[in-house]
Amino acid sequence: MIPKGNLQKAKPLTYRAAVYEHKVIFPYPWAKNRHMAVMQMMANLKIYDQQAEIAGAKGVDIMVFPEDGIYGYLIKDRHVIKWYLEPVPDPKLVDWIPCNEPMRFPQDEVQVYLSCLAKRNKMYIVANMGDIQKCHAGVDPNCKPDGFYQYNTNVAYDRNGRFIAKYHKQNQYNYFDTEFGRFGMMICNDILFYDPGLELIRNHGVTDIVFPTAWPDTLPYYSAIGYMMSFAVGHTVNFLGANIRFPQNKKVQLHGSGIFTPAGALQYVYDPYTPFGGHLLIADVPINKRKVDRIPCDVGPVKFGLPEKKLMMHPQFKSTVLKDWYDFVLVKGTSGAVTICQKGFCCTLQYEKESTYDLFAFGVFHGLHKSYGNMYEQICILTKCRTYATESCGLPALHSSTRFKSFRMTGNFTTPFIHPQIIVADKKLKLGLPAIGSFHYGVEGLQGKSVDRPLISATLIGRHYHKDCQTCIGG
Repeated sequence: MIPKGNLQKAKPLTYRAAVYEHKVIFPYPWAKNRHMAVMQMMANLKIYDQQAEIAGAKGVDIMVFPEDGIYGYLIKDRHVIKWYLEPVPDPKLVDWIPCNEPMRFPQDEVQVYLSCLAKRNKMYIVANMGDIQKCHAGVDPNCKPDGFYQYNTNVAYDRNGRFIAKYHKQNQYNYFDTEFGRFGMMICNDILFYDPGLELIRNHGVTDIVFPTAWPDTLPYYSAIGYMMSFAVGHTVNFLGANIRFPQNKKVQLHGSGIFTPAGALQYVYDPYTPFGGHLLIADVPINKRKVDRIPCDVGPVKFGLPEKKLMMHPQFKSTVLKDWYDFVLVKGTSGAVTICQKGFCCTLQYEKESTYDLFAFGVFHGLHKSYGNMYEQICILTKCRTYATESCGLPALHSSTRFKSFRMTGNFTTPFIHPQIIVADKKLKLGLPAIGSFHYGVEGLQGKSVDRPLISATLIGRHYHKDCQTCIGG
Protein backbone atom coordinates (compact mmCIF):
# COMPACT_ATOMS: atom_id res chain seq x y z
CA MET A 1 0.00 0.00 0.00
CA ILE A 2 1.36 3.40 -0.98
CA PRO A 3 1.26 5.99 1.79
CA LYS A 4 -1.08 8.89 1.05
CA GLY A 5 1.79 11.33 1.30
CA ASN A 6 3.48 9.66 -1.67
CA LEU A 7 0.50 9.82 -3.95
CA GLN A 8 0.97 12.23 -6.83
CA LYS A 9 -1.75 13.67 -8.99
CA ALA A 10 -1.44 12.34 -12.53
CA LYS A 11 -0.49 14.95 -15.08
CA PRO A 12 -3.26 15.70 -17.57
CA LEU A 13 -2.87 14.29 -21.05
CA THR A 14 -4.93 17.01 -22.77
CA TYR A 15 -5.86 20.64 -22.46
CA ARG A 16 -9.11 22.26 -23.59
CA ALA A 17 -8.80 24.85 -26.35
CA ALA A 18 -11.24 27.23 -28.00
CA VAL A 19 -11.06 29.40 -31.10
CA TYR A 20 -13.70 31.90 -32.11
CA GLU A 21 -14.41 32.80 -35.74
CA HIS A 22 -15.78 36.30 -35.31
CA LYS A 23 -18.21 38.19 -37.52
CA VAL A 24 -16.70 41.66 -37.15
CA ILE A 25 -18.86 44.70 -36.53
CA PHE A 26 -16.97 47.20 -38.69
CA PRO A 27 -16.68 50.76 -37.36
CA TYR A 28 -18.90 53.24 -39.19
CA PRO A 29 -18.39 56.08 -39.54
CA TRP A 30 -14.69 55.94 -38.75
CA ALA A 31 -13.72 57.43 -35.43
CA LYS A 32 -12.61 61.04 -35.19
CA ASN A 33 -11.34 60.72 -31.60
CA ARG A 34 -10.30 58.08 -29.07
CA HIS A 35 -13.62 58.00 -27.20
CA MET A 36 -15.53 57.26 -30.41
CA ALA A 37 -13.05 54.50 -31.32
CA VAL A 38 -13.36 52.83 -27.91
CA MET A 39 -17.15 52.82 -28.15
CA GLN A 40 -16.96 51.17 -31.57
CA MET A 41 -14.44 48.55 -30.43
CA MET A 42 -16.60 47.69 -27.42
CA ALA A 43 -19.27 46.37 -29.79
CA ASN A 44 -16.87 43.58 -30.78
CA LEU A 45 -15.34 43.13 -27.33
CA LYS A 46 -18.76 42.48 -25.82
CA ILE A 47 -19.16 39.57 -28.23
CA TYR A 48 -15.72 38.33 -27.17
CA ASP A 49 -16.99 38.55 -23.58
CA GLN A 50 -20.08 36.45 -24.35
CA GLN A 51 -18.05 33.77 -26.13
CA ALA A 52 -15.35 33.67 -23.45
CA GLU A 53 -18.02 33.18 -20.79
CA ILE A 54 -19.43 30.21 -22.72
CA ALA A 55 -15.95 28.77 -23.15
CA GLY A 56 -15.02 29.39 -19.52
CA ALA A 57 -18.14 27.58 -18.32
CA LYS A 58 -16.98 24.56 -20.32
CA GLY A 59 -13.56 24.50 -18.71
CA VAL A 60 -11.53 25.93 -21.59
CA ASP A 61 -7.85 26.46 -20.75
CA ILE A 62 -6.88 28.73 -23.67
CA MET A 63 -8.94 30.75 -26.16
CA VAL A 64 -7.85 32.46 -29.38
CA PHE A 65 -9.59 35.36 -31.13
CA PRO A 66 -8.93 36.43 -34.76
CA GLU A 67 -6.78 39.05 -36.44
CA ASP A 68 -8.53 42.42 -36.93
CA GLY A 69 -11.45 41.16 -34.86
CA ILE A 70 -11.74 44.25 -32.69
CA TYR A 71 -11.95 46.96 -35.37
CA GLY A 72 -11.87 45.18 -38.76
CA TYR A 73 -9.40 45.52 -41.59
CA LEU A 74 -10.91 48.27 -43.74
CA ILE A 75 -9.17 51.27 -42.17
CA LYS A 76 -6.07 52.01 -44.25
CA ASP A 77 -5.38 55.63 -43.25
CA ARG A 78 -2.82 55.75 -40.41
CA HIS A 79 -4.28 59.08 -39.25
CA VAL A 80 -7.66 57.40 -38.73
CA ILE A 81 -6.54 54.04 -37.36
CA LYS A 82 -4.42 55.73 -34.68
CA TRP A 83 -7.56 56.27 -32.60
CA TYR A 84 -8.07 52.48 -32.39
CA LEU A 85 -4.51 51.70 -31.26
CA GLU A 86 -3.01 51.51 -27.79
CA PRO A 87 0.55 51.75 -26.45
CA VAL A 88 1.25 48.12 -25.50
CA PRO A 89 4.16 47.78 -23.04
CA ASP A 90 6.83 45.10 -23.20
CA PRO A 91 5.75 42.23 -20.88
CA LYS A 92 9.40 41.26 -20.46
CA LEU A 93 9.99 44.61 -18.76
CA VAL A 94 6.66 45.17 -17.03
CA ASP A 95 4.79 42.91 -14.60
CA TRP A 96 1.18 43.97 -15.15
CA ILE A 97 -2.32 42.65 -14.63
CA PRO A 98 -4.33 45.29 -16.50
CA CYS A 99 -7.60 44.15 -14.90
CA ASN A 100 -6.14 44.98 -11.46
CA GLU A 101 -4.36 48.18 -12.51
CA PRO A 102 -6.52 49.76 -15.21
CA MET A 103 -5.00 53.25 -14.82
CA ARG A 104 -1.33 52.24 -14.81
CA PHE A 105 -0.85 53.11 -18.47
CA PRO A 106 -2.76 55.67 -20.57
CA GLN A 107 -5.10 54.59 -23.35
CA ASP A 108 -5.36 50.93 -22.29
CA GLU A 109 -9.09 50.16 -22.47
CA VAL A 110 -8.77 47.15 -24.81
CA GLN A 111 -5.89 45.67 -22.80
CA VAL A 112 -7.86 45.99 -19.57
CA TYR A 113 -10.93 44.38 -21.14
CA LEU A 114 -8.96 41.38 -22.47
CA SER A 115 -7.13 40.94 -19.16
CA CYS A 116 -10.43 40.85 -17.30
CA LEU A 117 -11.78 38.25 -19.75
CA ALA A 118 -8.85 36.01 -18.92
CA LYS A 119 -9.06 36.58 -15.18
CA ARG A 120 -12.82 36.23 -14.91
CA ASN A 121 -12.92 33.00 -16.93
CA LYS A 122 -9.65 31.59 -15.54
CA MET A 123 -8.19 30.90 -18.99
CA TYR A 124 -5.34 32.04 -21.22
CA ILE A 125 -6.54 34.59 -23.77
CA VAL A 126 -4.84 35.41 -27.08
CA ALA A 127 -6.19 38.30 -29.14
CA ASN A 128 -5.09 40.63 -31.92
CA MET A 129 -5.09 44.42 -31.61
CA GLY A 130 -3.15 47.50 -32.66
CA ASP A 131 -0.03 48.78 -30.88
CA ILE A 132 1.28 52.33 -31.26
CA GLN A 133 4.79 53.30 -30.13
CA LYS A 134 6.64 56.61 -30.20
CA CYS A 135 9.66 57.03 -32.43
CA HIS A 136 11.92 59.96 -33.36
CA ALA A 137 11.11 61.36 -36.78
CA GLY A 138 14.21 62.76 -38.43
CA VAL A 139 16.49 60.64 -36.25
CA ASP A 140 15.08 57.17 -36.92
CA PRO A 141 15.02 56.70 -40.72
CA ASN A 142 12.06 54.30 -40.44
CA CYS A 143 9.96 56.61 -38.30
CA LYS A 144 6.98 58.25 -39.99
CA PRO A 145 6.62 62.07 -39.91
CA ASP A 146 3.89 61.79 -37.23
CA GLY A 147 6.45 60.28 -34.82
CA PHE A 148 4.77 56.92 -34.25
CA TYR A 149 5.13 53.27 -35.24
CA GLN A 150 1.92 51.29 -35.74
CA TYR A 151 1.97 47.52 -35.32
CA ASN A 152 -0.38 44.63 -36.02
CA THR A 153 -0.04 42.88 -32.65
CA ASN A 154 -0.96 39.70 -30.79
CA VAL A 155 -1.31 39.91 -27.02
CA ALA A 156 -1.60 37.08 -24.48
CA TYR A 157 -2.86 36.95 -20.87
CA ASP A 158 -2.68 34.13 -18.33
CA ARG A 159 -5.44 32.76 -16.10
CA ASN A 160 -4.94 35.61 -13.62
CA GLY A 161 -5.19 38.25 -16.31
CA ARG A 162 -1.43 38.90 -16.27
CA PHE A 163 -0.02 40.27 -19.53
CA ILE A 164 2.53 37.62 -20.56
CA ALA A 165 3.38 38.08 -24.25
CA LYS A 166 3.05 40.35 -27.25
CA TYR A 167 4.05 39.81 -30.86
CA HIS A 168 4.41 42.39 -33.62
CA LYS A 169 3.82 41.05 -37.12
CA GLN A 170 7.48 41.57 -37.90
CA ASN A 171 8.85 38.02 -37.94
CA GLN A 172 9.89 38.21 -34.29
CA TYR A 173 10.30 35.06 -32.18
CA ASN A 174 7.78 35.47 -29.38
CA TYR A 175 6.23 32.69 -27.34
CA PHE A 176 4.76 32.05 -23.89
CA ASP A 177 4.77 29.05 -21.58
CA THR A 178 1.78 27.34 -20.02
CA GLU A 179 1.42 24.26 -17.86
CA PHE A 180 0.40 22.35 -21.02
CA GLY A 181 2.89 23.55 -23.63
CA ARG A 182 4.96 26.34 -25.13
CA PHE A 183 2.93 28.48 -27.52
CA GLY A 184 4.46 30.35 -30.44
CA MET A 185 2.65 33.37 -31.86
CA MET A 186 2.02 34.05 -35.54
CA ILE A 187 -0.31 36.28 -37.55
CA CYS A 188 -1.85 35.44 -40.93
CA ASN A 189 0.75 35.36 -43.76
CA ASP A 190 3.52 34.54 -41.27
CA ILE A 191 2.55 30.90 -41.86
CA LEU A 192 3.82 31.06 -45.45
CA PHE A 193 7.44 31.85 -44.56
CA TYR A 194 10.26 30.47 -42.43
CA ASP A 195 10.16 33.25 -39.85
CA PRO A 196 8.80 33.23 -37.27
CA GLY A 197 7.01 29.85 -37.23
CA LEU A 198 9.72 27.44 -38.30
CA GLU A 199 12.35 29.19 -36.20
CA LEU A 200 10.09 28.95 -33.13
CA ILE A 201 9.43 25.26 -33.72
CA ARG A 202 12.96 24.22 -34.64
CA ASN A 203 15.04 26.28 -32.23
CA HIS A 204 12.83 27.57 -29.42
CA GLY A 205 11.01 24.44 -28.26
CA VAL A 206 7.53 25.56 -29.33
CA THR A 207 4.97 22.75 -29.22
CA ASP A 208 1.81 24.69 -30.08
CA ILE A 209 0.93 27.64 -32.32
CA VAL A 210 -1.69 30.33 -31.72
CA PHE A 211 -2.76 31.93 -34.98
CA PRO A 212 -5.09 34.92 -35.20
CA THR A 213 -5.73 35.53 -38.89
CA ALA A 214 -7.81 37.34 -41.49
CA TRP A 215 -7.34 34.65 -44.15
CA PRO A 216 -8.95 34.75 -47.58
CA ASP A 217 -10.38 31.46 -48.80
CA THR A 218 -8.04 30.67 -51.71
CA LEU A 219 -8.56 27.30 -53.37
CA PRO A 220 -7.40 24.73 -54.22
CA TYR A 221 -4.71 24.51 -51.52
CA TYR A 222 -4.69 27.87 -49.72
CA SER A 223 -7.99 27.51 -47.91
CA ALA A 224 -7.62 28.49 -44.26
CA ILE A 225 -8.58 25.10 -42.84
CA GLY A 226 -6.47 23.20 -45.36
CA TYR A 227 -3.29 25.19 -44.84
CA MET A 228 -3.64 25.29 -41.05
CA MET A 229 -3.99 21.51 -40.92
CA SER A 230 -1.10 21.00 -43.33
CA PHE A 231 1.15 23.12 -41.09
CA ALA A 232 0.17 21.19 -37.96
CA VAL A 233 0.71 17.80 -39.61
CA GLY A 234 3.85 18.77 -41.52
CA HIS A 235 5.60 20.31 -38.51
CA THR A 236 4.14 18.13 -35.69
CA VAL A 237 2.59 20.95 -33.67
CA ASN A 238 -0.81 21.68 -32.22
CA PHE A 239 -2.35 24.63 -34.03
CA LEU A 240 -5.16 26.94 -32.85
CA GLY A 241 -6.34 29.07 -35.78
CA ALA A 242 -9.00 31.78 -35.41
CA ASN A 243 -10.18 33.59 -38.54
CA ILE A 244 -12.46 36.57 -38.93
CA ARG A 245 -15.75 35.89 -40.66
CA PHE A 246 -16.64 37.82 -43.81
CA PRO A 247 -17.66 35.25 -46.46
CA GLN A 248 -19.89 37.75 -48.27
CA ASN A 249 -16.98 39.93 -49.38
CA LYS A 250 -17.09 39.90 -53.20
CA LYS A 251 -13.32 40.28 -53.62
CA VAL A 252 -12.04 37.86 -50.97
CA GLN A 253 -14.05 35.54 -48.74
CA LEU A 254 -12.57 35.45 -45.27
CA HIS A 255 -13.52 32.43 -43.16
CA GLY A 256 -12.30 29.04 -41.94
CA SER A 257 -11.00 28.27 -38.45
CA GLY A 258 -9.99 25.21 -36.50
CA ILE A 259 -8.13 23.28 -33.84
CA PHE A 260 -5.50 20.94 -35.27
CA THR A 261 -2.95 18.38 -34.07
CA PRO A 262 -0.12 16.47 -35.78
CA ALA A 263 -2.70 13.76 -36.48
CA GLY A 264 -5.20 16.09 -38.18
CA ALA A 265 -8.25 18.24 -37.40
CA LEU A 266 -10.08 17.97 -34.07
CA GLN A 267 -12.59 20.72 -34.82
CA TYR A 268 -12.96 23.10 -37.76
CA VAL A 269 -15.52 25.21 -39.54
CA TYR A 270 -15.80 25.99 -43.25
CA ASP A 271 -19.02 27.92 -43.79
CA PRO A 272 -19.13 30.31 -46.76
CA TYR A 273 -22.92 30.64 -46.73
CA THR A 274 -24.21 31.71 -43.30
CA PRO A 275 -24.24 35.53 -43.38
CA PHE A 276 -24.62 36.22 -39.66
CA GLY A 277 -22.95 35.25 -36.40
CA GLY A 278 -19.68 33.61 -35.51
CA HIS A 279 -18.52 30.10 -34.70
CA LEU A 280 -17.11 28.92 -31.37
CA LEU A 281 -15.03 25.74 -31.58
CA ILE A 282 -13.89 23.78 -28.52
CA ALA A 283 -11.76 20.62 -28.38
CA ASP A 284 -9.60 18.61 -26.00
CA VAL A 285 -6.10 18.75 -27.43
CA PRO A 286 -3.47 16.09 -26.64
CA ILE A 287 -0.47 17.68 -24.92
CA ASN A 288 2.33 17.68 -27.49
CA LYS A 289 5.48 15.80 -26.50
CA ARG A 290 7.15 16.40 -29.84
CA LYS A 291 10.90 16.10 -30.25
CA VAL A 292 12.13 17.27 -33.64
CA ASP A 293 15.72 17.30 -34.80
CA ARG A 294 16.99 20.78 -35.56
CA ILE A 295 17.33 21.47 -39.26
CA PRO A 296 19.69 24.42 -39.86
CA CYS A 297 18.33 25.25 -43.30
CA ASP A 298 16.04 23.85 -45.97
CA VAL A 299 18.75 22.29 -48.11
CA GLY A 300 19.09 18.58 -47.62
CA PRO A 301 18.92 15.12 -49.14
CA VAL A 302 16.09 14.10 -51.43
CA LYS A 303 12.97 13.38 -49.39
CA PHE A 304 10.91 10.23 -50.16
CA GLY A 305 13.65 8.91 -52.47
CA LEU A 306 14.29 9.09 -56.20
CA PRO A 307 11.42 9.10 -58.73
CA GLU A 308 10.06 5.78 -59.96
CA LYS A 309 11.25 5.94 -63.56
CA LYS A 310 9.29 2.91 -64.71
CA LEU A 311 6.10 4.87 -64.03
CA MET A 312 7.30 7.98 -65.89
CA MET A 313 4.82 9.67 -68.21
CA HIS A 314 5.14 12.76 -70.39
CA PRO A 315 2.77 15.56 -69.35
CA GLN A 316 -0.52 15.44 -71.27
CA PHE A 317 -1.47 19.10 -70.80
CA LYS A 318 -0.70 22.31 -68.93
CA SER A 319 -3.10 24.25 -66.74
CA THR A 320 -2.79 27.09 -64.24
CA VAL A 321 -3.17 26.70 -60.50
CA LEU A 322 -3.16 30.01 -58.63
CA LYS A 323 -1.59 31.60 -61.74
CA ASP A 324 1.28 29.09 -61.92
CA TRP A 325 1.67 26.72 -64.89
CA TYR A 326 1.48 23.07 -63.86
CA ASP A 327 2.18 19.97 -65.94
CA PHE A 328 -0.66 17.45 -65.66
CA VAL A 329 -1.71 13.93 -66.59
CA LEU A 330 -5.27 12.61 -66.29
CA VAL A 331 -6.02 10.08 -63.56
CA LYS A 332 -7.82 7.34 -65.48
CA GLY A 333 -9.55 4.12 -64.52
CA THR A 334 -10.09 2.79 -61.01
CA SER A 335 -6.43 2.13 -60.21
CA GLY A 336 -3.00 2.99 -61.50
CA ALA A 337 0.39 4.55 -60.87
CA VAL A 338 2.18 7.42 -62.57
CA THR A 339 5.25 9.66 -62.25
CA ILE A 340 5.35 13.13 -63.79
CA CYS A 341 8.18 15.68 -63.72
CA GLN A 342 8.83 19.40 -64.17
CA LYS A 343 12.34 20.92 -64.19
CA GLY A 344 13.88 17.86 -62.54
CA PHE A 345 11.29 17.63 -59.78
CA CYS A 346 9.14 14.49 -60.01
CA CYS A 347 5.91 13.42 -58.32
CA THR A 348 4.57 9.88 -58.08
CA LEU A 349 0.98 8.80 -57.46
CA GLN A 350 -0.40 5.32 -56.79
CA TYR A 351 -4.17 5.09 -56.42
CA GLU A 352 -7.31 2.98 -56.23
CA LYS A 353 -10.64 4.74 -56.53
CA GLU A 354 -14.31 4.34 -57.34
CA SER A 355 -15.58 4.53 -60.89
CA THR A 356 -17.38 7.86 -61.37
CA TYR A 357 -17.83 10.52 -64.02
CA ASP A 358 -15.56 12.99 -62.19
CA LEU A 359 -12.42 14.14 -63.99
CA PHE A 360 -9.23 14.03 -61.89
CA ALA A 361 -5.71 15.12 -62.79
CA PHE A 362 -2.28 14.71 -61.21
CA GLY A 363 0.10 17.64 -61.55
CA VAL A 364 3.52 18.99 -60.68
CA PHE A 365 5.00 22.47 -60.18
CA HIS A 366 8.59 23.49 -59.52
CA GLY A 367 9.49 27.16 -59.35
CA LEU A 368 8.87 30.59 -57.89
CA HIS A 369 5.24 31.39 -57.12
CA LYS A 370 4.63 35.15 -57.30
CA SER A 371 0.90 35.85 -57.13
CA TYR A 372 0.58 35.72 -53.34
CA GLY A 373 4.14 36.76 -52.52
CA ASN A 374 7.44 35.26 -53.65
CA MET A 375 7.45 31.61 -52.56
CA TYR A 376 9.72 29.00 -54.10
CA GLU A 377 7.72 25.78 -54.20
CA GLN A 378 7.84 22.13 -55.19
CA ILE A 379 4.25 20.87 -55.38
CA CYS A 380 2.54 17.58 -56.17
CA ILE A 381 -1.24 17.79 -56.50
CA LEU A 382 -4.05 15.33 -57.13
CA THR A 383 -7.12 17.41 -57.90
CA LYS A 384 -10.66 17.11 -59.14
CA CYS A 385 -11.21 19.28 -62.21
CA ARG A 386 -14.08 21.73 -62.02
CA THR A 387 -15.58 20.56 -65.34
CA TYR A 388 -14.79 17.94 -67.98
CA ALA A 389 -12.40 20.33 -69.72
CA THR A 390 -8.71 19.95 -68.91
CA GLU A 391 -8.25 23.71 -68.62
CA SER A 392 -10.51 23.58 -65.55
CA CYS A 393 -8.03 21.35 -63.69
CA GLY A 394 -6.61 23.60 -61.00
CA LEU A 395 -9.65 25.86 -60.73
CA PRO A 396 -11.50 25.77 -57.39
CA ALA A 397 -13.92 22.84 -57.13
CA LEU A 398 -16.44 22.39 -54.31
CA HIS A 399 -18.14 19.19 -55.40
CA SER A 400 -16.92 15.64 -55.84
CA SER A 401 -18.58 12.23 -55.89
CA THR A 402 -15.39 10.15 -56.05
CA ARG A 403 -14.00 8.28 -53.07
CA PHE A 404 -10.42 7.08 -53.22
CA LYS A 405 -10.06 3.69 -51.57
CA SER A 406 -6.37 4.39 -51.23
CA PHE A 407 -3.64 6.61 -52.61
CA ARG A 408 0.02 7.31 -51.98
CA MET A 409 1.78 10.45 -53.13
CA THR A 410 5.52 11.12 -53.02
CA GLY A 411 8.08 13.35 -54.71
CA ASN A 412 11.83 13.77 -54.88
CA PHE A 413 11.62 16.90 -52.72
CA THR A 414 14.88 18.67 -51.99
CA THR A 415 13.50 20.39 -48.89
CA PRO A 416 12.36 18.89 -45.58
CA PHE A 417 9.70 21.58 -45.18
CA ILE A 418 6.58 20.01 -46.67
CA HIS A 419 2.91 20.69 -45.94
CA PRO A 420 0.66 17.66 -46.61
CA GLN A 421 -2.97 18.48 -47.32
CA ILE A 422 -6.19 16.60 -48.11
CA ILE A 423 -9.48 18.35 -48.89
CA VAL A 424 -12.77 16.45 -49.12
CA ALA A 425 -16.33 17.38 -50.10
CA ASP A 426 -19.65 17.10 -48.32
CA LYS A 427 -23.29 17.24 -49.38
CA LYS A 428 -23.69 20.94 -48.56
CA LEU A 429 -20.96 22.05 -50.98
CA LYS A 430 -18.70 22.94 -48.09
CA LEU A 431 -15.10 21.89 -48.00
CA GLY A 432 -14.10 19.37 -45.39
CA LEU A 433 -11.03 17.70 -43.93
CA PRO A 434 -10.41 13.96 -43.61
CA ALA A 435 -11.06 12.19 -40.33
CA ILE A 436 -8.09 11.50 -38.09
CA GLY A 437 -6.87 8.00 -38.91
CA SER A 438 -8.01 8.03 -42.54
CA PHE A 439 -4.67 9.39 -43.76
CA HIS A 440 -1.01 9.25 -42.82
CA TYR A 441 2.00 11.43 -43.53
CA GLY A 442 5.49 10.14 -42.91
CA VAL A 443 8.57 8.64 -44.52
CA GLU A 444 6.37 6.89 -47.09
CA GLY A 445 4.79 10.15 -48.24
CA LEU A 446 1.14 11.20 -48.02
CA GLN A 447 -1.18 8.22 -47.87
CA GLY A 448 -4.97 8.06 -47.81
CA LYS A 449 -6.78 4.90 -46.76
CA SER A 450 -10.54 4.74 -47.05
CA VAL A 451 -10.82 8.53 -46.92
CA ASP A 452 -14.27 9.00 -45.42
CA ARG A 453 -15.69 11.46 -47.97
CA PRO A 454 -15.29 12.18 -51.69
CA LEU A 455 -11.91 13.66 -52.52
CA ILE A 456 -11.44 17.17 -53.91
CA SER A 457 -7.65 17.41 -53.69
CA ALA A 458 -4.54 15.99 -52.08
CA THR A 459 -1.37 18.08 -52.13
CA LEU A 460 2.23 18.01 -50.99
CA ILE A 461 3.51 21.59 -50.75
CA GLY A 462 7.30 21.77 -50.46
CA ARG A 463 8.85 25.11 -49.52
CA HIS A 464 12.37 26.27 -50.37
CA TYR A 465 12.41 29.30 -48.10
CA HIS A 466 15.94 30.38 -48.95
CA LYS A 467 15.00 30.68 -52.65
CA ASP A 468 12.02 33.00 -52.11
CA CYS A 469 14.09 36.05 -53.00
CA GLN A 470 16.17 35.01 -55.97
CA THR A 471 17.45 38.53 -56.62
CA CYS A 472 18.65 39.06 -53.04
CA ILE A 473 22.30 38.88 -52.10
CA GLY A 474 22.84 35.28 -51.04
CA GLY A 475 19.29 34.38 -52.17
